[in-house]
Amino acid sequence: MRTRRITAALLIVGAVAVTGAGCGTGPSRVDAAAIVGETSIPLATVQPAITSVLTRPGLVDGLKAQGGSEADIGRAVVSQLVIRDLIGLTAPEQGVTVSDQQVAAAIARQGGEQAVQESSLAVGGAQAATRDELTLSELARRELPRLSVTADVAVAQDRAQASTLAREVAAGGQRAEAALAGAGTTQRGLAIRPAETPQAALTPLIGIPAGWVAAFPLGSGQGWVVVRVTERDLGAPAPGDAVGQLDQRSLSEAGIRMLTPTALRTGVQLNPRYGEWDPIQMLAVPTAEDASVVFPVAAGNPTPPAP
Repeated sequence: MRTRRITAALLIVGAVAVTGAGCGTGPSRVDAAAIVGETSIPLATVQPAITSVLTRPGLVDGLKAQGGSEADIGRAVVSQLVIRDLIGLTAPEQGVTVSDQQVAAAIARQGGEQAVQESSLAVGGAQAATRDELTLSELARRELPRLSVTADVAVAQDRAQASTLAREVAAGGQRAEAALAGAGTTQRGLAIRPAETPQAALTPLIGIPAGWVAAFPLGSGQGWVVVRVTERDLGAPAPGDAVGQLDQRSLSEAGIRMLTPTALRTGVQLNPRYGEWDPIQMLAVPTAEDASVVFPVAAGNPTPPAP
């Protein structure tokens, strides 16, 4: 029963979910909205993109009716631009390309460019946004049928408890084992294969590299989860086509998870006016207290840095 509860909770995360650059060297933070690895996303690029979204008829009113705000739109725009940079780093490594013809066909299926802009943020225009979505979907199609993830999982009541537990688990050795043994709800060796359980494609767990520990929220009022990923493999495709049950939007969201290793490797940092980058949910959140925490498992058991 405990295994089923933890697995179900992780799947809920995917359903509800819509590391810093170095100092002294690398891209300048001056006039940067975000820094992705060695690339700066200028404020001069971000602010017009936000303005373009905010001036679309009915969008802001619709968002406010759902409890959102203009700040939420700003964070969403910055998130999409960060994702675009991460796509630019990841897709060539994976040999994924999307042609102009594919983009045009996808826009036509949605009713044209105006329809695309009315149904989404479409940062940078319908063509750029559609290319992002198609590329993310293709990344997901390539990896999900072959992906398997094994992790040790524990549930915590809140962020503070989860952060402490994650640091202990990341320390390795006996500290990690004692921390996991003392956690109230724990599952060791939990195996997830999106090809067998398509809903698993939406949990942040599938993007975390092996040898990393992360703590992230399970959803409103449902606590936090701490995971230590022990294996993340891309083997032979699973029989059947369970991943084919996912719609285009779900595939695109799963594709964002496939960018997590790149984001952790390169680092993402936001200008404080846009909040804090969440390295596991892969989006901008209002404050550091809202963000997930992530640590590499320590070699030689040094104490991980405080979140």
